[in-house]
Amino acid sequence: MDGMKIKKFYGQNFKEALEAVKKEFGPDAIIINQKEIKSSLFGITNKKSPTIELTAAIDQGQASASVDIKSTNSLNEEIIKELKGLKEEIGFLKETLRPVVPSLKITKDKKGLFNLLLRQGVDTQLALVLVERCQDTIDSLKNVIIQDVKIQGLSPVEEKGMIFIGPPGVGKTTTLSKIAYMIQSKKKPVSLITLDDSRISTIAHFKEMGKMLHCPIRSVKKINELPRIVYKEIGKMSVLIDTPGYDYKAILEGINDIFPSGFPLKKCFVVDTSMNEQSAIKFWQDCFVYGIDSIGFTKLDLAMSFGNLYNLSLLTGRPLSFMTTGPDIPHDIRIPSKDFFANLVIGGV
Repeated sequence: MDGMKIKKFYGQNFKEALEAVKKEFGPDAIIINQKEIKSSLFGITNKKSPTIELTAAIDQGQASASVDIKSTNSLNEEIIKELKGLKEEIGFLKETLRPVVPSLKITKDKKGLFNLLLRQGVDTQLALVLVERCQDTIDSLKNVIIQDVKIQGLSPVEEKGMIFIGPPGVGKTTTLSKIAYMIQSKKKPVSLITLDDSRISTIAHFKEMGKMLHCPIRSVKKINELPRIVYKEIGKMSVLIDTPGYDYKAILEGINDIFPSGFPLKKCFVVDTSMNEQSAIKFWQDCFVYGIDSIGFTKLDLAMSFGNLYNLSLLTGRPLSFMTTGPDIPHDIRIPSKDFFANLVIGGV
């Protein structure tokens, strides 16, 4: 007797999981156990994740070789499909946070805190999780937010150099100049590079910055020119690279190709705080697979509320390097403390 073959099958519902059993084991399979799956991220379930686990068994003597070959091929196809889907699914982090488990409820004492978070623009599901984790005081809520946020600032690694990535109009070039001033204030030389050579206004602005900062500037037409320049200057000064917003995805792909052992500078994703949150998430989905290291928030002076700072910080999972509050160079930029960040989110200063 060949014995029994036992395996677990998954689906978003019982019917889907059962079809998977029948597809591999055939109609003679025996269902041994059925279990509902619950996610572990804050107790929140992903819509696309399996929710039913079936443990099935089949007498191996009844399973034909053709079924085994077919099931193996099917399994390989499923693995490939999952790997392809993973790239998109990780990006849809907002979906990962829905829906909240049914047991998550707001007590009467916490309704005020919950409504406060909603008024500030905190995502409904994230707001539910926050009030579940805190006590019924504003200070307790603030402490929970402080626990969640990651602040990196400009560490020696960042001072080694950064490349600024993001959609058009978020303030990458202005931010770059502010960071350059911050680094120079520490008596460290700076080199500026722009990959946006198609617009005359950008080149002119870059030249003006170079004069103001008394530092070298370069305009790079092709990404494959970067290694020679970066490796030549990185040991002597901080290298800051500006990129065009219209071609950020192709630039990231090119960087991955020409720096196979890893890009030596930090990749910073720049977000306009006043931008529509769904748009910001869409841009992030295009970028995160290329190894973004940190995020930076710009134009806080134009934002009506700051709950999206918390949303995006949590959804991206990346540490915050800086915030900018206006166009003034070299001012209007700060490395926020966690306390300052939390105060912004809940509506304070």
